[in-house]
Amino acid sequence: MFKLLFVNLLTFIRIVGTIIIVPVYLRYGGIAAGIISLVCYATDSVDGILARKWNVSTFFGALFDGLADKMLTIANFILLYLITPYALIPIIFELATVIVQYYKYRKNLNIKSNIIGKSKVWVLAICIVITFFISDINNISFVSSSLKNNINSIDSSNLYFMLILPAIIMEALTLISYVLEMFNPQNIKILYKDSKELDVPVMKNKSKWAKIKNIWLNPEYYQKHKNDSNLRKLTKVVKEK
Repeated sequence: MFKLLFVNLLTFIRIVGTIIIVPVYLRYGGIAAGIISLVCYATDSVDGILARKWNVSTFFGALFDGLADKMLTIANFILLYLITPYALIPIIFELATVIVQYYKYRKNLNIKSNIIGKSKVWVLAICIVITFFISDINNISFVSSSLKNNINSIDSSNLYFMLILPAIIMEALTLISYVLEMFNPQNIKILYKDSKELDVPVMKNKSKWAKIKNIWLNPEYYQKHKNDSNLRKLTKVVKEK
């Protein structure tokens, strides 16, 4: 249980980071915001590695991890919008991806991140951190004056567009990949009928905590069904009396 709690605590750090990054940026500037983002995105890698190594991956952890990532990403790009209007584009793509994933969930499709979605997180992290640092480059003491002058001589609009462009591309590719998944022949069949793939245990007369523990917090159950569809059944079982 300690390992499970520790892994989810690392994920929770990103929630905390999302909450504090706005006031920190407004008070201390881009360097501080960049450091917070760097630490938060680092936890995304560490919690995943530890969850797999310790075999404590769960449905709750997977959903909590995805929620923490999206909250942090949107908060970062909202702040970057104060620096460059190009930051609005990734926000739109991110929200569109959330809508598509929610639609897939409602239609009993698997909403697990694919390889493009996982790669996107790292590209976004690099773009966000570098953009924060560049926006506050004059306050970074270990950067030479000549490098600062060279960066400051670049048209700011073009500079920030090039910094944000990789994030825009990855956001677009992720959205397209999730949309295409819905048109997979196997998924089209699921869209029009209740999927029987997920083997949800019968848990009548069990407390809500017992249901959550045996379904949402059960690593063995997650490993067996992480690639299945119809996660809505998990929610229904927990709500059943």
